[in-house]
Amino acid sequence: MTNPWQQLYRIGLQLRTGINVMGRHNAGIAKKQAAWLHNCLQRNQKSAYGQQFQFKQIQTVNQFRNQVPLVTYQDVEPWIKRVAMGEKNVLFEGTPILFERTGGSTGGSKLIPYSAASLADFQTAILPWLADVVESYDLTTGCAYWAISPAVRAAEKTGGGIPVGASDGVYLGDEAMQPFRELSAVPLWVAEITNVEEWRLATLYWLVRKPNLELISVWSPTFFTTLIDGLEQHQESLKSLLHNGGKIAGYKLDQDAEALQRLRRYSENRDTRILWPHLKLVSCWSDASSKPFYEELVRRLPQAQFQGKGLLSTEGVVTIPNKEGHAELTINAGFYEFLDNDGHSWLPQELNLGEAYQVVITTSGGFYRYCTGDYVIVDSQKDLPILRFIGRLGLGADLVGEKLTEAFVTQCLEGIPGFRLLVPILGTPAPKYGLVIDKSNNLDSQTMAARVEEQLKLNSQYAYARNIGQLDPLAVYKVHAPLETYLKWAIKNGTRIGDIKVPSLRPETDLIDIFLVLQT
Repeated sequence: MTNPWQQLYRIGLQLRTGINVMGRHNAGIAKKQAAWLHNCLQRNQKSAYGQQFQFKQIQTVNQFRNQVPLVTYQDVEPWIKRVAMGEKNVLFEGTPILFERTGGSTGGSKLIPYSAASLADFQTAILPWLADVVESYDLTTGCAYWAISPAVRAAEKTGGGIPVGASDGVYLGDEAMQPFRELSAVPLWVAEITNVEEWRLATLYWLVRKPNLELISVWSPTFFTTLIDGLEQHQESLKSLLHNGGKIAGYKLDQDAEALQRLRRYSENRDTRILWPHLKLVSCWSDASSKPFYEELVRRLPQAQFQGKGLLSTEGVVTIPNKEGHAELTINAGFYEFLDNDGHSWLPQELNLGEAYQVVITTSGGFYRYCTGDYVIVDSQKDLPILRFIGRLGLGADLVGEKLTEAFVTQCLEGIPGFRLLVPILGTPAPKYGLVIDKSNNLDSQTMAARVEEQLKLNSQYAYARNIGQLDPLAVYKVHAPLETYLKWAIKNGTRIGDIKVPSLRPETDLIDIFLVLQT
């Protein structure tokens, strides 16, 4: 039987086409981007959107940029509603295979259509990355943990009968699904569990039974740190399952004396090397607001190497880690532009080292010149651009004209370990901002408040508002288990647990109450 790691490697290797040294200089990047765009526009020229903006007449990249407008989700939403009702040839040729619903981190949830071509673009980006991982980290005989979230959202279909929601395996394609399933440390049926605590117990049961775990691939590092925390919270239930066997969600779970012994040894000293001694790589978000949680996961899994995820959103792929682990632009999976602070659009080969840009993508899934709201900074312009995610445009707060952004706040909170979240608070005589941190944080609250205020005052409008009394001084709130509280709040608001990213800033003025009420 073929080794499933080698199967994934072979599939990814077949898709790694056209990205060679000759294609990585500016002329090569421009040529490949122009070719991708031409194919996309030709394929979708008969769609309603393509006809309105005359895709058939577009022959050059500049003509496309002049003829097709920049858009946000609100601009595209009326078109998406038509697609959701089953109308054909609206944003792209035919009808979508499925929709995915985002968690609504900025401005409510969004419904994202997937065409066969857009799923193929995801595969073009992700499968070569998997091939690189198999080769670079010598993944051979062990298993992998892919983030499997509980089914906290009810299954749904659009008004046109198109399913909403997809497993991560959908993004890999049919051919890769078999090795994906074989390699999974946790059976895929765990994703059917609707109760979060039952899901966590089942996930931990299977993970404790897998000492040959070689790869952990999740989105947010908090996803796995909370699983590690669950080893203590569910310790007795786990021991009972491993000793006696049992059932969860109707599925039979066997006894496992060796796993029980490992869990007991782990409980004595909290060393994850006892559970997963062969762990080679952890792949998760590492930049911007995820950085402190990434650092915490690095501390908890000392046996593994770590690699940051690239920038992938529900709408499309922007960057994927290369063999050196740097987030490299995926020029074969979409067409990319970048907006500077003045709103001027630049192409990948025109980016300036060290400058920040908002990402604009064109995808096979019906997003043309779509402003993602993701901000990146250019870390390298050698070969393909290396782009580091620094924050979201839509995550901002503005009480009295200070207009704080997440990227700016992330910089202001640099150096504060663990959970840290800035939230606006309405109050008298003036509103203010509150910094929520973990009760276990040993830093002095007054010193921390003074330091963060000093950084926030680098925003001239914040400094002005503080000086004239429009804003009260920043307050620090040390609370018990803030990460768990935030995760519960996000799940309740419709975000899939595997997709939850803890930002540095949230705009909701009532969010502080969620943290404080649970302390009483």
